[in-house]
Amino acid sequence: MSKFPPKPPNNPKSLNLGMQDMHIQRKYSDFSLKREGKKWVWTGYLKPTDNSVRYKVRIEYHPYQPKVFVVEPEVLKFAPHRYSDQSLCLYHPNDKSFDGERLIADTIIPWTSEWLYFYEVWLKEGIWWGREAPHSP
Repeated sequence: MSKFPPKPPNNPKSLNLGMQDMHIQRKYSDFSLKREGKKWVWTGYLKPTDNSVRYKVRIEYHPYQPKVFVVEPEVLKFAPHRYSDQSLCLYHPNDKSFDGERLIADTIIPWTSEWLYFYEVWLKEGIWWGREAPHSP
């Protein structure tokens, strides 16, 4: 495995960590940013609906592809739309829904809340009602 982060897109106009954090703090004040080893990580809480439980989530910063994990309560291991490292699949990387020019506060965090909503519905109904992109397992 390479020590280098994924190659950025051509002509990147990446928003820096400070800019991302400022916007996250403005919209999600209970999220906090900390350095953990070589990673910058936000942790905070999301509650998709009034009837939902409160989820603690962790966002590992990378300007071109942040990773999101549900810390608590534990998500079922076989829940759909997760990668092998148990991070959430919020969008298909090839569709360019997220890149370094977009705010995490306007994309990744709302998409995480939406994922949690569809997860709760999936637990009750056994069907994932969220949008899906075709891709191989």
